[in-house]
Order: sequence, then structure tokens, then C-alpha cells
Amino acid sequence: WVIFPAVCLLAVLLTEMTSNVATVLMIAPVLAEAAIEFGVHPYLLLFPATLMASFAFMLPVATPPNAVVFSSGWITVPAMFKAGVALDALALVIVPAIVYVLGSVVFQFG
Repeated sequence: WVIFPAVCLLAVLLTEMTSNVATVLMIAPVLAEAAIEFGVHPYLLLFPATLMASFAFMLPVATPPNAVVFSSGWITVPAMFKAGVALDALALVIVPAIVYVLGSVVFQFG
């Protein structure tokens, strides 16, 4: 259980500064090899990282929709950051639990 939140945190922090696809392409090979070293199924680390790479809410640079919302002038970076931190914190609790439960059922890697 310790590795799940660490993988999720790494993915969500990286995706705030790079594109979602770039984040996954950077960390997926490392996580796949780490999973083999830990003796667990690679999907156990790859699924949460891939999902968390989609949770880029804090900064305008994170995704084009964030940039569009920010460019409207109706929202500031601190407001985006505050809302994004709350959403990312919620995702850091929910995603590892869902991946572990569904992964155990679907792929039997629990």
C-alpha cells in the first residue's frame, strides 16, 4: 500500500508541469521495471500512474482546457491551484483504492 500513494503522487505532480501523455511515457517504463523488481504485476503500478496522469487541475500550463479557462480572465492561478489541490487530494485517496479493488477482481494481482 505504500507504493500506491507514492506512484500516484509522482504522476499527479509530474502531470501538472508536463502533458499527460509525456508524463506516462516518462514514468511507465520505470514503473514496469520497478514492479518486476518488487515482485508484483506491472499493471498494479501502471494503472494508478496512468489514471493519475489525467488529473492535471492545478496550473494553466497543465492541459489545454486549463489554459482556456485561465485565459478567460475569470479565474486566477491561486484560485486554480487551490481548487486543483483539493481535487488532486481527493483523487490520491480514491484512485489507489479503486485500482487495488478492481485490479484484484479483474486481474487477480492482489
